[in-house]
Amino acid sequence: MPTFRSAWNWVFGKHLPKPPDPDRTVEAAWLPMWQAQMVTDELVAQGVPAVWNEEYAIHLGVYSREPMARIFVTEDRRAEAEELVEQITGLAPRHRRL
Repeated sequence: MPTFRSAWNWVFGKHLPKPPDPDRTVEAAWLPMWQAQMVTDELVAQGVPAVWNEEYAIHLGVYSREPMARIFVTEDRRAEAEELVEQITGLAPRHRRL
């Protein structure tokens, strides 16, 4: 039987997080386009299924000064992919909201 405290926690966001869903795709990194293919190939070689997509921005100078790309992986492999991106590029992966 749910208690008042558990209902209170559910309403205000203190419930347990959902486990990563292997059927959901998430962004692992936002990189310059010239790095995206190289990093994606290395992720696939390490066993992490990944794809990249060109980021078409109208104003290149607002967020970046060069064409950018997003790398996508499944949600359950996101932490592993971000770690590999950091090892490959030497920088923590950046993210950009959709």
